[in-house]
Amino acid sequence: MSRIRVLLTDDQAMLVAALSTILNAQDDIEVVATANTGAEAVTAAMNHRIDVAILDIRMPGMDGIAAAQAILSRVPDCRVIMLTTFNEDDLVAQSIAAGAHGFLLKDADPEVLARAVRDVAKGASVLAAQVTGPVLETYRTALTRGQLSAQERQGLSLVTQRELEVLSLIARGATNSEIAAQMVIADTTVKTHVSALLSKLAARDRVALVLLAQRAGIA
Repeated sequence: MSRIRVLLTDDQAMLVAALSTILNAQDDIEVVATANTGAEAVTAAMNHRIDVAILDIRMPGMDGIAAAQAILSRVPDCRVIMLTTFNEDDLVAQSIAAGAHGFLLKDADPEVLARAVRDVAKGASVLAAQVTGPVLETYRTALTRGQLSAQERQGLSLVTQRELEVLSLIARGATNSEIAAQMVIADTTVKTHVSALLSKLAARDRVALVLLAQRAGIA
């Protein structure tokens, strides 16, 4: 099987080196390019076939948010994971709007980092547990519950009770495995429910499901 091709970007060279070592130690992941600025990241993404770009949110010059927008506009098949810290809630919200597919803390365990790369490469979205709360709180204050479009209301009317339970657990940050355990169903059944939710609610990914669920007051 081909390895997941990763671009690593951070203005701290030592962090880039450390993360590269962690990811290159995985059998199915390869860091094919590194960058220290957002502009370098955009160039690297265009010059290499990148599956997952890992970007620091806060960088001098072009930050990770602008870099994510530029990369996704030029390489739409690329997936983006943002590296964040505890005090960057507003930037996390902006990153979601820019199209980011996942968020990790810079001090995440190696296993968490590798798993996030794999999940995002497969089309899933990843929110670090420490990031989920601030992200949702940001949107709670920015959006009034019940402000749903006609399309969203129609989509929710098609959701089954079982799918609604899954959506509620997704809104709380539960993983597929945790949902399966709590609902006493198979992982494959959870994936089927998630796929149905994405289709019915016209949501591009798991993050979009979380935000819609919060706006609708589902928790």
